[in-house]
Amino acid sequence: MTMERILWFDERIRAGHRPGSGTLAAYFTVSLRTAQRDIEFLRDRLQAPLRYDKAAKGYSYGDPGFYLPQAFFRKDEMIALLFARRLFREIKPPLREEAAAISSRLDGLFKTTALKNVEEAVSFDFGRGTETSGKVFFDLLRAITQRRLVLLRLVSREESEAAKREVEPLKLHFSLGAWHLIGISRRRKGANFYPLSRIRRVEVTGGRFLPSKKPFDADVLVRRGIRGGKVRNARIRFARGKAAWASAQAWHPDQRLQLELDGSVVLELPEALVLEVLGLVLQQGGEVEVVAPRELRDAVQAEIDRLSTVYR
Repeated sequence: MTMERILWFDERIRAGHRPGSGTLAAYFTVSLRTAQRDIEFLRDRLQAPLRYDKAAKGYSYGDPGFYLPQAFFRKDEMIALLFARRLFREIKPPLREEAAAISSRLDGLFKTTALKNVEEAVSFDFGRGTETSGKVFFDLLRAITQRRLVLLRLVSREESEAAKREVEPLKLHFSLGAWHLIGISRRRKGANFYPLSRIRRVEVTGGRFLPSKKPFDADVLVRRGIRGGKVRNARIRFARGKAAWASAQAWHPDQRLQLELDGSVVLELPEALVLEVLGLVLQQGGEVEVVAPRELRDAVQAEIDRLSTVYR
């Protein structure tokens, strides 16, 4: 259809190519005359500042600030683009500059829209987060896509000297305001989370790694959690006032909920991260109680005791 061809033609021009009627006709398998009519429609009806380049035998825009009219987008698509622009404005390093460039390109599309106030109806919270090196981020991204081993130089919480780890990088994951690398340590033979804020340098080696013979889903690791110490068969009670909220959350793929006679609810997890449970208790206070196992209760009690010495 004409709209699809014009959108493709516009995209090619913005990508720096010089498409012509022959290019358009060949790509969509239409007649040369049909392609010429599409270009005339773009120039005459949509007021596109087309400039013909004889040497390249194709077109460019005389005004780089030109954007296709909003009529080419449905109302719901325009709203989605507005939300995307708002989201881009909130992105922190290492993608801040790239996101800002995309946001500015979208600005021209909404100069006359009546939907502009819709953008103010939503907000995004990336958390306080931590700064991440752009070089570290993009080096890891390249290693992941090329399946190359990396040597990470990172500083642990206990060490001042940078440690070296050989890792098979699997995925970059954004969570709680920070980027993490999910990778398999060659030394420990297991999957780990590596906060990018602790990675000082990434060396992409010439070595490659093959996909595991068994299906390996990094997203499952993210949902189940692989950071910090873990305990099995955890039971956490939420008071009556928090029961509805707790029941609506997705804590674990294999979670179970048990409603108590007093209106509280007990969450049963096949495994739980100690650090995440500690964070939950500190956030919800007396509304949450760790029922089992004993070592998890002890960890919570130890943290409470430590805090009591700080806030006397």
